[in-house]
Amino acid sequence: MSVTAATAYFLRLAEFPHRELFDGLAHVWEAVRDLEAFTQCLVEEPGLPEGTESDLRGLRVEDGLIASEGLFLAKRRFRVARAGVRIEVGVRIEPGVVVKGPSVLCAGAELRHGAYLRGSCLIGPDAIVGHATEVKNSLFLNHADAGHFAYVGDSLLGAGANLGAGAKLANLQLRTEEEKRGKGKPRSIRIRVEGQSLDTGLRKFGAVVGDDAEVGCNAVTSPGTLLGPGCWVTPNANVPKGIYPPAHLIRSEASRVEVTPRPR
Repeated sequence: MSVTAATAYFLRLAEFPHRELFDGLAHVWEAVRDLEAFTQCLVEEPGLPEGTESDLRGLRVEDGLIASEGLFLAKRRFRVARAGVRIEVGVRIEPGVVVKGPSVLCAGAELRHGAYLRGSCLIGPDAIVGHATEVKNSLFLNHADAGHFAYVGDSLLGAGANLGAGAKLANLQLRTEEEKRGKGKPRSIRIRVEGQSLDTGLRKFGAVVGDDAEVGCNAVTSPGTLLGPGCWVTPNANVPKGIYPPAHLIRSEASRVEVTPRPR
């Protein structure tokens, strides 16, 4: 199996209702490229009913987004065409949440107070986007959790993956002044794979977090990080880009803590 294949990271992909996102992809990160078009197709699925006034109670609908004004619980599957959002049975949305389209909220997904979904988000069954967490162009598989103050940009979270409070999946590498000003072609993110530098073709690419991986509180992954299933990242770690094999512990020793008697 290739170390860049989706099945190397998502061992329980068969349980995900929209697994066809990965059909025909040579590299797992290609799903990041395809996510916007894929979520748009799910929103526009033929036969999907439009939400009624009763369905939308607790939500404010505007062009391209929904915003929650009260506690919302979906009792059936429907779409909000004006917002570009698809909502499935059992979705729970707390007050103060904003969801931009195209986005899909799968059955049982939970969006907690202050969550901000910036579009092209596919939130899987029973996944959690927590308080003050921002998600952009990203996938959460079944039971993936980002419970508190996280940033998830252009990333893929596996089944049962968990981000601790304040974890950041950075998606944009450092840029030159010319790149910031739009002069010349922006660099895409490259990853070393089996001794060779492989171009992802993506200017923005956060992380692939494999099934059941744990990212500790306030840890930061660099753009182009791939964590194998069951990896643990210690709190406050800075994780360089690259491929990390399954079931490994990743820590950084940038800081050292000493405990001594204080001056009197």
